[in-house]
Amino acid sequence: MSQRQITVTEYITWTDLLAEAIQVLFAARGDRETPDTAAYHCAEVRNAITALAQPDEADITVDLLPAAINLVTAAERESDISGMFAGFNSAVTSHLGQDLNAWLAADGTRVSHWWKRGGNVTITPVNVFPPATVLGSFAVTGDGAGTFTDSGAVDTTKYGGAQIQLEVTGNPIGAAAIEATVTCLTAAGATVSRVGTILAESIVGHTVDLGTSDDRIVDITGITITGGTNNDAFRVQTMEDR
Repeated sequence: MSQRQITVTEYITWTDLLAEAIQVLFAARGDRETPDTAAYHCAEVRNAITALAQPDEADITVDLLPAAINLVTAAERESDISGMFAGFNSAVTSHLGQDLNAWLAADGTRVSHWWKRGGNVTITPVNVFPPATVLGSFAVTGDGAGTFTDSGAVDTTKYGGAQIQLEVTGNPIGAAAIEATVTCLTAAGATVSRVGTILAESIVGHTVDLGTSDDRIVDITGITITGGTNNDAFRVQTMEDR
């Protein structure tokens, strides 16, 4: 009986599960400033050795402090986590018998940014969903009027763009709905528009998805509206994952 290969859907499902493991590992390792993490406790040892100041304690500091400093660095080093998944990545590549990035790109489905960051750092940006990124905001000053403020953009050296959404901020929307037209820049360099409507009286935190999950938007350059009430406010952000 001939054997089938894994599908992109299966690969994404499995790497999403591994991405959850990666988040746990990152949180446990932490950093030297975050209490109850591995790096923090290593830093406590470093600090205790650094604090030794008596004349007869100099050799302790000289002999142990460099190693204690290295412990803190090792606890924070993300590459150690990605090394854990080398065997899995090798098995996938061997099973496919082709380039993983070309295989993913042909399908168009992107992996979690957590998997890229801590699971397989060789995955190319075009195949990776970015973390949620605020691209801009809009403060309504009246019916059809307001101020657009540009914010960040997707880091295209790491990620391949995503679908966007509107999120209500500041205050609940007033008595008039807002139709927002967002001018966007895609990962391919094209300019496109995405339109969505925030219903009247939508609460803070309410979101409206624009476009489709196939979108690869990396930045926005403007927002226009119809409707709205003075003091309404919303932002535009990428949607994380699928």
